Amino acid sequence: MNKLLTGLLSFSLLSSFVAYSENSCCTNTCDTCNVDCSSCCVGPCDAYPFLQIRSQGRNTARRLVACQDFINRFDEDETYGLFSVAVEYTRTFREERLADFLFGRDLVNCCELYIQGSGITNRHRYAWLADYFGLPTDYDSRVRFSPRIQNAIIDINVFLGLDELKEGLYFRIDAPLVWTKWQLCPCESIRNKGEASFVAGYMADEEVTRNKLPKNFLQAMSGCSTWGDMKTPMQFGRITNCENSHTRVAEIDLALGYNFLLEQDHHLGFFVYAAVPTGNRPDARKLFEPMVGNGKHWELGGGFSGSWIFWTSEVCNDRYFGLWFEVLVTHLFKTCQCRSFDFCCKPNSRYMLLEQMGSNDDTIQGNVSGTNTKAEYQYKKNLIPAINWSTLNVNVRINAQVDFALKLGYTRGNLGFDLGYNLWARTKEKMTLDNCKCQSDKKYAIKGDAFVYGQDEGNNAFGLSATQNPATIYGGKNYPAINGDNPTSNPRIDNPYEARQNGNGLSSITSANPINTSIQPTLVSTSGLNRCQSVASITHKIFGHFSYAWKDRNECDDCIPFIGFGAEGEFSQDRGCCDDRDKKCCSACQNCNCEKISSSCKSKRGGVSQWGVWVKGGVSFD
Repeated sequence: MNKLLTGLLSFSLLSSFVAYSENSCCTNTCDTCNVDCSSCCVGPCDAYPFLQIRSQGRNTARRLVACQDFINRFDEDETYGLFSVAVEYTRTFREERLADFLFGRDLVNCCELYIQGSGITNRHRYAWLADYFGLPTDYDSRVRFSPRIQNAIIDINVFLGLDELKEGLYFRIDAPLVWTKWQLCPCESIRNKGEASFVAGYMADEEVTRNKLPKNFLQAMSGCSTWGDMKTPMQFGRITNCENSHTRVAEIDLALGYNFLLEQDHHLGFFVYAAVPTGNRPDARKLFEPMVGNGKHWELGGGFSGSWIFWTSEVCNDRYFGLWFEVLVTHLFKTCQCRSFDFCCKPNSRYMLLEQMGSNDDTIQGNVSGTNTKAEYQYKKNLIPAINWSTLNVNVRINAQVDFALKLGYTRGNLGFDLGYNLWARTKEKMTLDNCKCQSDKKYAIKGDAFVYGQDEGNNAFGLSATQNPATIYGGKNYPAINGDNPTSNPRIDNPYEARQNGNGLSSITSANPINTSIQPTLVSTSGLNRCQSVASITHKIFGHFSYAWKDRNECDDCIPFIGFGAEGEFSQDRGCCDDRDKKCCSACQNCNCEKISSSCKSKRGGVSQWGVWVKGGVSFD
């Protein structure tokens, strides 16, 4: 028994060292340390870039079943124990709610994402602008998603009753090995593949023909495409049709408890708990990235457990009904994670385009009230997906997580039946940029549908200072034309004035009409990112289990094997799809004032609905 205890302790320490040493995050750094998200708001119809699920190892229901006869024993004076292994398969359902979590109100009719170019007439107001993804201005498609998560879990659990040291004292260790597969299952239906080129000045200083552009939206989102002035493909938040899987130990759960009440028909005790994180850390490479464990958080907490056998047969004392419960409350400590963020009050804006700005070497000016005013910055011939810039290392903590399970159990000789309820909940994530190192001096601005080049009379192209900060994922401000104006002349950019180069007028490369530039351009900073973008999670689970234990075997009186099977259904407490029918809900970001959200509009939750089946077996030993 001493060797077993020594082995368990060594295993725990080794797991702790491995978890501590693996501390890698994404390589991006922020460009400013002054981040204030108090002006940001998160509407219940908004999309959320990251889904932090309940850890696959966090399953009190699975651990609680079939073991009541072998743990928390009454009147023991020696060390005893229970070794069990549960093999479970789980799969999510309610795919439409997972899609709603990831894309929010942008899913038209709660099922389709519209991708439409700026040249499409009567574009849907929630259609993503195809131009941002290098798709032609006449491109039109619909994308459906059926997100699903599958898990295969081998949960190894050891319980040691340390009554030889102190009656009622026990130690528990749990190590769930998890294989998980996450699939977005996107399906794109192309209505018009588009034939239009990007005209000169829009995405480059020359025309970008259709054959140099991605074939469709899913190809553009795979992170393998560049076009025009884009030199670096999408690095984060990719949407792929590939299977994404991980295999790891979710975490190592350690508990030391003491039953201060321990009688034959009831017990009550408390325990301290710690979780050593051994799962994977979010890297934000994919929108629906597979996660094993709790996101690399160390956990510390405690809880209570108890039981009450309220009926025992007068004829056979091995026939009885009882109630068993356990409640655990933990704090998830700060850990470094890589996360992608939208701009404040601009859902899914991380998929827009940014233009790199730099020193105004070509003396780009604007005609301000008849005077040539020099622009502070100039476009530097580089376009990037906003998500490449808005993906940052952040420190994340979760103040509280609760796991409560209650079961009704019936034992009839060697047979056992369990039926129960499990509540899991956690608070919102808290994110900070502690110890932020500002290493990058690159400046960026939102491009929208602005033209970024103008030309002089000699047809020499110059990068402008044109920016379009009000643009959204749904489109820019130049298109469609208003009152017959010319979108190629940048009529609705930030602070528009006629562009000059060393005092000489510049024109649109396409139309030869005068073109506007921004005096002054508006740059982006991390203070404008919505780092408040996190939700609480609540799920409700019902579970049942049937087991058989060989209590009456004669071969080995101090060794009792058992086996059984069980099933569970878990339901997330969310509000489902939020669409145009709920006007109050979808106006959450009016003037970025969160207080304007209707009190009747409930918050979105982050849990998932799933079902699971398992086989559990083990052996009780003295």
